[in-house]
Amino acid sequence: MRFEILLWDDIVRMTFRLAKKIRESDFMPDIIVALLRGGLVPARILSDCLGVNRIFVVGVTFYADVGRTHDKPVITQPLNINLGGSNVLIVDDVADTGETLLLVKEHVSALGADTIKTATLHKKPWSKIKPDFFVSETDSWIVYPWEYTEVVDSLRKKLQDENLSEAERKYIYCVLKKIRGILKSYED
Repeated sequence: MRFEILLWDDIVRMTFRLAKKIRESDFMPDIIVALLRGGLVPARILSDCLGVNRIFVVGVTFYADVGRTHDKPVITQPLNINLGGSNVLIVDDVADTGETLLLVKEHVSALGADTIKTATLHKKPWSKIKPDFFVSETDSWIVYPWEYTEVVDSLRKKLQDENLSEAERKYIYCVLKKIRGILKSYED
């Protein structure tokens, strides 16, 4: 597994590019629905860029660990509003399997949204859904700034796996060193 480690400035730049793509389309959302947890930061930046003040969140659980999912995504915090007649933009950080976006799109549709579009910063080549708007396609595991500590903890546990090759161990150590360096720079 390869890792792509992003900084906060990368997120802001990517989200501005995403906002530009949305503005240049024929779609203007009335409501933004952020997927917790990864979609919350991009959704907030998009709301500012697009002038959309109505943001709602849907909690979804799917990932069990870095690179590992549960059998299927589960909505843990559903929306409890009527979206009748609304143009809704669903925002997440990445369309990996695409299953989370598909589940939330069904959920939003059932609440009466008129038009539903999806937006992500990243899209994986194997995603079951191609977001209507996305910035970059990658097959790497993306480490977003809002999950540095979570990824460090996960990778430290992976180092305990006796089946790792020496090359895999070295790579994980390099990734850990880079993330720890970023975290240290924010502490200063």
